[in-house]
Amino acid sequence: MSQSTYPNEKICSLASILTQANKFQQLLSKDNIWSACYGNDYLSMIYLADLNKSLQQKKLLFDIGANKGYTIALWLSMWMPEIGVNPKSLYMYLSQVLKIDDCGVCTDCNETISNSVQTNNRINTTLEIHAFEPMESTYQALRQVSTWINISTLYLHKIAISNTTGIANMKKCPVGSELCGLLAIDHSTSNEKVFQTSTITLDEFVEQKNIQQKIDLLKIDTEGADPLVLQGAKKLFTKKQIRILIFENHGIGTWKTTSLLTVIEFLSKEGFICYMLGKTGLARLTNCWSPAFDIKRWSNVLCVHREEEHIRHFLDRLLITNI
Repeated sequence: MSQSTYPNEKICSLASILTQANKFQQLLSKDNIWSACYGNDYLSMIYLADLNKSLQQKKLLFDIGANKGYTIALWLSMWMPEIGVNPKSLYMYLSQVLKIDDCGVCTDCNETISNSVQTNNRINTTLEIHAFEPMESTYQALRQVSTWINISTLYLHKIAISNTTGIANMKKCPVGSELCGLLAIDHSTSNEKVFQTSTITLDEFVEQKNIQQKIDLLKIDTEGADPLVLQGAKKLFTKKQIRILIFENHGIGTWKTTSLLTVIEFLSKEGFICYMLGKTGLARLTNCWSPAFDIKRWSNVLCVHREEEHIRHFLDRLLITNI
């Protein structure tokens, strides 16, 4: 990776790169879904890092590929526990009321927040959440979930986020399926397994909604179109309007022809430091790259803007080389 032009930027030595890469490979050898199904300690670190910012605040969160809403439920359990929504209660609603007996591919329904958050002074926080789900059947289920959650600042959008605004083809899937995304090649719209969906760039969406606040957390899980979502957010990057983002990396969709290193370098130029996100910690990618990270299998990456130094300080506690 090219060297960072930012002053005082950490650049890993060859020895530390090898040490981290070896630790990462050891973790994968013991658990091949270590990064595919990551833990939520990072979320606790973000929460704790912001404790002293303000006693009252509104956070702006984007969930691109919201599916059944487990990420939304986790966010609410973290920042608005008083409303009683969490992944477990969401599963009970999905299974008993909507008859969708689906805990999530990573057993998302069992996720809980850490004791470090539960025992600390709470922040009086309101969440504004924008959730995007283009699949009709899943979107309708998510609408019912939204009614059950019953907060006025949860906004649902039946549209796909991409690098262009227009129309794209998407594979049809059963309600709640986590395996369908935008199709990278053109398919006949008469195909019963394919449907057309509207698309919009993140830049244009934010402009249309006149959103001026920084996005505190942008989660992207589009089953193959994540690099396209990032390409469509260049104005937001220029304006430094995104604090933290998470995206999924693998070998389907756009990832077939896009390397993870290319995306990490692009985000570095846009001001982000990125980490491989896993069950038991983080491995730094920016300026610490190793070919060990160039894997075409399900994994997840967390990136934080360089100007968010306080959050970076907390996240560094989770580095696998420190554990």
